[in-house]
Amino acid sequence: MLRSDIAKAIEEVPSFIRDQITGSCASCLDFLNAHLAEDEVVSQLSSAAPRWYDAPINSLLVLTDRRLIFIAPAPQVVGWALTALTKVQVLNGSAGQVVGFHVHADGGEFQLGIDGGWGSTFERSVKHAAAVAVLANR
Repeated sequence: MLRSDIAKAIEEVPSFIRDQITGSCASCLDFLNAHLAEDEVVSQLSSAAPRWYDAPINSLLVLTDRRLIFIAPAPQVVGWALTALTKVQVLNGSAGQVVGFHVHADGGEFQLGIDGGWGSTFERSVKHAAAVAVLANR
């Protein structure tokens, strides 16, 4: 059974992203559900790819009240405190097309993939959450 915050986040994404999250990204979703600290709240989810070129959608991007987290099936997990994010940028694209999702943080630069039809919405959510975290001094 999914945590209520994760289930709510899944319900709020477009159906084509929901199908990816519960389909090709299901192992990452199960890992998140089993291991994310109970006091960390998921606000939004996205299907993702480990890179933006020639990569399958099989991973997750998770926005919580504290971090942006990338989960790949290995499992491989990378997380960034919202206050450590210095730039988040998505390339333009359309639904069904994997485009670049660039994350710059104190720990370096990552070039992931995200669905072009959802990427700009997710990007705006991450930027808003990061700005709130900085102002709240979290």
